Amino acid sequence: MSDESHHEHPGPEGRSDDPGWARRNSMRIVLVAIVIGALVAGGIALSMNAFDDRGSVGGTDIGESERLAENAFTQSSSGDCLTWPEGDPGDPAKVVCTDEHRFEVAGALDTAVLPGSEFGDSAAWPGAQRFAEIRDEQCPVIVDAYLQGKLDPQGRFSVGMMFPSEQQWGKGARELRCGLQVTGKDGTPQLFSGKVADQDQSFQWPAGTCIGIDPQTRRVATPPTAVNCSEPHAFQTTGIVDLAPRFGDQTSGRPWPGEKEQNAYLTTICPGQAERFVGGKKKLEDTTLNVQWSVISEPRWLAGSRKVVCYLGLPDRGGFATLVGDARATVLINGKLPVAPSQAPPGRALPTPVPLPPGVEPNSQEAPAPAG
Repeated sequence: MSDESHHEHPGPEGRSDDPGWARRNSMRIVLVAIVIGALVAGGIALSMNAFDDRGSVGGTDIGESERLAENAFTQSSSGDCLTWPEGDPGDPAKVVCTDEHRFEVAGALDTAVLPGSEFGDSAAWPGAQRFAEIRDEQCPVIVDAYLQGKLDPQGRFSVGMMFPSEQQWGKGARELRCGLQVTGKDGTPQLFSGKVADQDQSFQWPAGTCIGIDPQTRRVATPPTAVNCSEPHAFQTTGIVDLAPRFGDQTSGRPWPGEKEQNAYLTTICPGQAERFVGGKKKLEDTTLNVQWSVISEPRWLAGSRKVVCYLGLPDRGGFATLVGDARATVLINGKLPVAPSQAPPGRALPTPVPLPPGVEPNSQEAPAPAG
């Protein structure tokens, strides 16, 4: 969720502007080189990735001097859905899109628009870096046209390209396909069902899901993916809220509700949801975590996304504090147990036990997040 706006509930008290979730992915499969960027309000935001040249787009029985056999990849066209066994993209199969699959084809990339010397019969394999450049230059336009401009720029689907390995290139493979997929923790394409245009593209993690953290930046790992809560993570979800009943679904034609309006609505939902999730207000306070939630930007709204996530996290030095453990049991914050706020005498108010983001003056008695 690249630069997606989030809101923090001051309860326990405090406010923060959470870091955005950039969409920079690194792949280690050959056939599908994933995520080149996001289409934002008609523009294109690009990012570079690392690729590998192993694998194939055809069977293993082709002789060294024979040309590549036709298969589901070479025969695929716009709207087709392809899948393959995990870790084995060399033998894709076409499936009905309502079934689980790993790649939705937006369209073939016409190599005639590329320098002829690069794709001739005797041309050398362009290399993974060149394929990445071609993907960055060509695929966003193809995907944008395919989805009629309705790709959620901060959603769970990524733009990618399928290309042949060096070995298969040597056998005559020149097919390129642009399309969409969901990228997993290790950069591999994950299974999903249904066509992208027919579904809400928001991230929709079940309550209790822990989302990984980048230890270098203290931001949400990219791509944002679920990890075991015993592993370091940025936040833990408490539930999903569908904004459609309140603000209209994607067929309603209703205008985008601004962040202020969304926040006013979610303030009435996420805090109570968090208390129920951990087992009561006192238990929530003892975690010293903040109740937070995402909001939907206007480009996302226009793409049809309507679902937001409520979660527990803690701002720290421009990012998230590193959490380990389940907030419903025992959670460590930057490697230390949280220090629950002491009980005040009746009629007295305590300062917030959690830190505020840079640029906001804290209460002089406010305790900082444990040092990591």
